[in-house]
Amino acid sequence: MRFFKPMVAMGLLAMPFVTQAELTERQAKLLAHNCVQCHARAATGAPTMGLAESWKTRNSADEDKLLRSVIEGLRGMPPLGYCAACTEADLRVLTRTVAGLEGGK
Repeated sequence: MRFFKPMVAMGLLAMPFVTQAELTERQAKLLAHNCVQCHARAATGAPTMGLAESWKTRNSADEDKLLRSVIEGLRGMPPLGYCAACTEADLRVLTRTVAGLEGGK
């Protein structure tokens, strides 16, 4: 089970997103240990990573508003996406990756 989470994250990173942020190795680990916990399973109620329809409404807002929701928390999402180790730069890249937004850093 210990290796399951990183394998899921790596599988998700290989999914054909419209565009994908460039992740450092550290950010890929943060993604696997934090974001994927909720955004890889539709049953959590969180928008699903790699599923554009899940993000349609959210991505119509500007990126700073989306990032503010990540930082402050929104509905069932904890503040900072439960990532105490994430910097603002990490959160920007991870948000872009999870939401399927263009660009990287």
